[in-house]
Amino acid sequence: MPDAKQINPDDQDTRLLGQVFQRIEENPNHSIPFSEYMEMALYDPDLGYYSSPEARPIGRRGDFYTSVSVGETFGFLLGQRLQAEWEANFDQSSPFVVVEQGAHDGQLALDLFEGLRTSCSPLLEILNYRIVESRSPVRNWLRGRFREVGLSEKISIVDSLEAGRAEQGVFLSNELQDAFPVRRIRREDGEWREWQVGIKNGELAWVCRELPENLEVFAAAVGNGVEDGYTTEACTAALEWMSTASKLFDKGLWWIIDYGYGSDDYYAPHRKNGTLRCFRNHRATENPFESPGEIDITAHVNFTHLREAAEASGLKERRFTDQHHFLIEAARPWLLSMEGQPPQREMTSRMRQFQTLTHPAMMGQQFKVAEFSRGI
Repeated sequence: MPDAKQINPDDQDTRLLGQVFQRIEENPNHSIPFSEYMEMALYDPDLGYYSSPEARPIGRRGDFYTSVSVGETFGFLLGQRLQAEWEANFDQSSPFVVVEQGAHDGQLALDLFEGLRTSCSPLLEILNYRIVESRSPVRNWLRGRFREVGLSEKISIVDSLEAGRAEQGVFLSNELQDAFPVRRIRREDGEWREWQVGIKNGELAWVCRELPENLEVFAAAVGNGVEDGYTTEACTAALEWMSTASKLFDKGLWWIIDYGYGSDDYYAPHRKNGTLRCFRNHRATENPFESPGEIDITAHVNFTHLREAAEASGLKERRFTDQHHFLIEAARPWLLSMEGQPPQREMTSRMRQFQTLTHPAMMGQQFKVAEFSRGI
């Protein structure tokens, strides 16, 4: 890693690192919360990891796989589940809105619409799909993509959750919360401290600072029975986000799909290094300071904290399950429709994808689904 004094602001490879060093040096404590560093590394408009959906392919050519990158089956099954919920619980004569956040390149929306089209779903006629994207260049890119496939009138891109507000609908996110910037807390000398980002010997390094008041609730959730050196994450952003997302619909469902744990497992004594991980070319590392802007940084979701925030905002937990059970339930009508049918190439491919998505040893247990409701 380059020395802070040797960083060339005109060098593309070190420019973001230079901005991080400057931010640290300008802070009176000569350190910044890890969440601030993670925000820059992932979301800087020009240099962040997620600055362009074209620059960060997902799947075999990217740094990691998602349920969407497995193939079109994930979107197809969510569409089937969406139709079933619409028929059972919503006013079919009124506008119906799906709000997706964290859409990346928009592929999930395309797969969902194609699934509804091939199944001749009546929902397709009234469905309004809104993607929340705060970055203007990505909004423009998505609009161009949907325009090319003739879906620009069905799929709109909005700049905030508030702009997605509707009377009834479903909120959907897939691997959104794991990319929320997190702060880190660490047990040192029998006390809880915040682990921030500073500079040592010309390189980014962890430094301990006094625990701020707004992180005390996270330390209390872990307790004082862990050994010195125990480190974990505190995602204040997820709690603030949930308060906003909960106001989307007067009547609706919220589907939050991600990898994570409940608090008991999240703060288990054996998880002494937390859940923070970095990925590049499908290889994992625990060093988030290596090539900021070039690696994905992620932390598991604490679904207990998310549920508490949802309930405090007036939502009810409908279920908390894994992707295995959620998708198998969604797929039941589809699976029954194939009974007695001769195997076809398309169905064989879709079944392979289905197995990848639902098998407990693959994605089935790795990903969890938190489902909340209002007015249902």
